[in-house]
Amino acid sequence: MNKQDKVIAIAGIALIIILAIIAIFLLFSSRAKTSSMIEVLPKTETVELDETVADTVGADELAITDISAKESSVGNAVDESATDDTSDSKTASVIKTISLPEKYTRSNLKQVKNNDSQLAELAGYWDNYQLDAVADLIRLERVRMFTNDLAGSNDYYYYGELDANQLPNGKGLAVYADNTYYYGEWTKGLRDGNGMWLRIYIDGIGKDGKYEGILEHQYNGEWKNDLPNGSGQEHYSLQYEDISFDETIANVIGNFKNGYYDGDVYIMTAKSDGVIYDWYAKANAGTFAYTENKVSTTNKKPVWIKGNENNHETDEGDDGYYWMLDEENKNFGIWGLKK
Repeated sequence: MNKQDKVIAIAGIALIIILAIIAIFLLFSSRAKTSSMIEVLPKTETVELDETVADTVGADELAITDISAKESSVGNAVDESATDDTSDSKTASVIKTISLPEKYTRSNLKQVKNNDSQLAELAGYWDNYQLDAVADLIRLERVRMFTNDLAGSNDYYYYGELDANQLPNGKGLAVYADNTYYYGEWTKGLRDGNGMWLRIYIDGIGKDGKYEGILEHQYNGEWKNDLPNGSGQEHYSLQYEDISFDETIANVIGNFKNGYYDGDVYIMTAKSDGVIYDWYAKANAGTFAYTENKVSTTNKKPVWIKGNENNHETDEGDDGYYWMLDEENKNFGIWGLKK
């Protein structure tokens, strides 16, 4: 091999080596870049509501009482695949059979067997007043199976403290039909003390009596003899465009007697345009006292006095009052919790 051929061969080998080095460099650079991109992804901080069932509470911590004759159908841990197969048909059935009576009917405690982790988890969030987590959790199918199982009945599941007669006593959680819950204090099987009652319309817009467009309905306050008695607050979460009534009660703060407005109350109403008005009134077991000795041309009488933020006109153009017919002025209270 002459000198020129040797130079060409050496140059070729050098070029191959350089290309190999460049390829190796690019390979490691790509891996490093990928690793770096994975590391800088933002972490989202959320309350994890895992769909799987975890054994976090011992069976001896669960209230196991059988007062009703009906047998529980949720005795075992949830099989998520089985739940998915039946959820659509069961939910459709519940929607068709929902019945929301205006008057309260005392419920019966139903047996809760082994699947205690669901209600223990829900009660824990409620006890810490993590209501956003509560709202998320009760929308999961593994928790909704409790309320779905009670459709059409007045029974309820219970998790919490018991007395010597195995009745709810102290603090505890009750799950009723129609996506309805109570968490708070109990005495000898009755809601008594402070607690929150909550109904959520998960599968569509709800209706309580003449009021439509309801997403959520709750009462938070004092209880006696299983009913709202004492000071408290009733609240509706509304989808304003679905409100069908001219003016819908959205919030009531004041005193309650057996579920009815009683004494001094502060009322907030909402219209379909989302405008909120506030009023002051006095009630006696669900009937409002008339604020003035007046009668309108449509036979209505003034029942509420406007609040400071309210300057809309009444049907008579006499700004300052909310007017009602005599036959309308009765039975005002919490739908589903009136004796």
